[in-house]
Parts: sequence; structure tokens; C-alpha cells
Amino acid sequence: MLPSQRLPLPPFGKELIVRLQSASPPWPIMICFGRGAWQRARQWQSNPTVWTLVSPANSAPAQYRWPVLGLMLIVDWQRDHTAGHDEVLVLVKVLLDYGAESVTVLPSWVDFSQLAVEYDARLPVGERWVQVREMIVVYRLDVDRDDRR
Repeated sequence: MLPSQRLPLPPFGKELIVRLQSASPPWPIMICFGRGAWQRARQWQSNPTVWTLVSPANSAPAQYRWPVLGLMLIVDWQRDHTAGHDEVLVLVKVLLDYGAESVTVLPSWVDFSQLAVEYDARLPVGERWVQVREMIVVYRLDVDRDDRR
């Protein structure tokens, strides 16, 4: 048995495994992270096509065995003092290490009608476009092109 197999599943992980084996597996799979993660997970689960897992604020993502092999995931991220940018990147890395096909980070507090970048002519050429708010980002592991043949 591999050490990771001894780790517990994240909250709602057992139910996800059962749902993935059903005739109508859930889509999308949300990972609720940050402030209000438990409440948001319950809200998402009111939609019968969606499933959620919770990354609890009081434990590191690496403390769980994530059943996400081959899945496309969306991290529903609410930023707080325990769930900042560095912490969400740790979660993304763990999910990709467990074989997720892709992890999309959705910063759910962001007003997406606002500009994501601004032009600042005072800065040196090549550095004038400045990111001014969080954006939706999709992470994937690089696949060696030779492996695709």
C-alpha cells in the first residue's frame, strides 16, 4: 500500500467516488477552498449535476488523498487569511499530483466586469501592462510531446 493510500479522503470524497461510478457522473467537480467553503459546497451540491469536495482551512491539502484522477476540476476560491494566492497554488499542485487533467481556479470574490489589466505608460517598455485583479486561471501538467505519438 502506498503511503498516500493511507491518507483520508477530503470531505465528500467517498460520495464522489460512488457518484463517479454511476450512470450519470457529476460535472463539474468543484473544490471549495477558503472562507465559507463548507457552505458553498452545500450550495453547489443542491445542483444534481455538480459535485464538490472541500479543502478544509484547518488542514493542508497534502493531508488528503484526492480522488481526482483524469478529472477536470474547478477550485471555487474565496480568499481569506488562510486561503491566499500561495495557498491556492499549493492546492492546485496537490490536485495535479493526484492526476487531475486540469484545475481551473475561480476567484469567486472578483468582479469580472472590471478590467484585469491596466496600461501604465510610466513603466519601462515591456512592463506597462499591469495585472490589477485576480483572473480565472487554468493549470495543467505539461505533457511531453513525444508521449502523444
